[in-house]
Amino acid sequence: MKFSLLTILSVVCFNCVYSQNTNSPYSILGIGDIDNNFYNRTSGMANTGLAYRNDRYLNMSNPAALSALEKHFFSFELSARGQFVSYFGTPLDGSSASNKDFAVKRISVATKITNWWSSGGGLAPFSSANYQFTSVKNIQGTNTTVPVGYEGTGGVNQVYWSNSFEPIKHLSLGVTAAYLFGSLTQSETITTTDLATSLITTRQAFLKNFRFTYGAQYAVALNKKWDVALGGTFSPTSKLAQDASVTVTDNGIQVANTTNTNLPASFTLPDASGIGFSLTKDKKYTLLADYRYQAWTPTNYSGLNYSLKNSSRTSLGFEISNKKSYFNNLLFEKNFIQAGVYYGTSYLSIKGEQLTERGFTLGYGLNSKRNLLGICIGLDAGQRGTRSNGLIKENYINLNFTISYRDFWRPRGVRYF
Repeated sequence: MKFSLLTILSVVCFNCVYSQNTNSPYSILGIGDIDNNFYNRTSGMANTGLAYRNDRYLNMSNPAALSALEKHFFSFELSARGQFVSYFGTPLDGSSASNKDFAVKRISVATKITNWWSSGGGLAPFSSANYQFTSVKNIQGTNTTVPVGYEGTGGVNQVYWSNSFEPIKHLSLGVTAAYLFGSLTQSETITTTDLATSLITTRQAFLKNFRFTYGAQYAVALNKKWDVALGGTFSPTSKLAQDASVTVTDNGIQVANTTNTNLPASFTLPDASGIGFSLTKDKKYTLLADYRYQAWTPTNYSGLNYSLKNSSRTSLGFEISNKKSYFNNLLFEKNFIQAGVYYGTSYLSIKGEQLTERGFTLGYGLNSKRNLLGICIGLDAGQRGTRSNGLIKENYINLNFTISYRDFWRPRGVRYF
């Protein structure tokens, strides 16, 4: 598949590009594709969950939501995603290309420790880079061009610890402390038969730092039928520290190697905020709405024909929960179905085109009363980017899977569901 990286990514100057095994050509910019999905029960509702509360599943989109967990249980969740992406645009010379992959995306565990304190943690991706392409490059000071290949891999992960507190009835406050860490590697390979040389330059950046997210939820019953909740989150600006190295080899022989440690922060994560709303009828039908915003423009991060702009995301979700009453009027959820829609503007602006993303989601979940297992399946179909100005549009289908397991963490006195 052919790309013009000048018009798509605007990072280096060359004519045409060939790519394979590429999750996204846009992941060459910044710290890669920043993952805005939560890979939890809200996946089937377009990841709408800032005001969502559930006594069984872990809602890490808002740390305050952990207060909704049922006592006497700990909950464990494992989430994975399968993805299929198709690429379209003028630089493809009238053709198209596709890619697919499968990856584990989240591992989380949490419990309600006291009546007023819940705690949990886990591991999840923050961003990823995966691209590969070839082109030609001018030799400085001459009219000679040589073939050159570029390949990038890596990403930033986060280990997080979330705590939720209920200082007064109906109000929950939460905080997530996440440690971000990872590496981004890019290699440039120049191979010429005339000069009988293969020159490979490998650049590697190691990124790390803490990032905090603060959350709040206010949930109240309007009457016997209706429940309403408001939720919000805020993450202040944080800067990623960097160690970097550059290695150059010629025909497999190392000719240069430099390493710089404790460099000044090279990438700034901006202020990020969000607000959400939830309305539930008969503890069965739930309507949710979220708006999230990230202030990228003040970071002043830019390059040749590209820059970072303020981004936003609006989503709506709907859920029908099938619950049954058991001993002492305890409710047990047998299954649920979900749907959602979303629209957002990316933080990437290339040649004056700020990338947009839109799509819809469907979800289904099933809980077992016998072995305390739960399964969520979510379908996410959408598109990102544009074919204007020689850019690439991505059409994607994601299948999200979450396996939930919970068990007693205190002595069994009463059977809970």
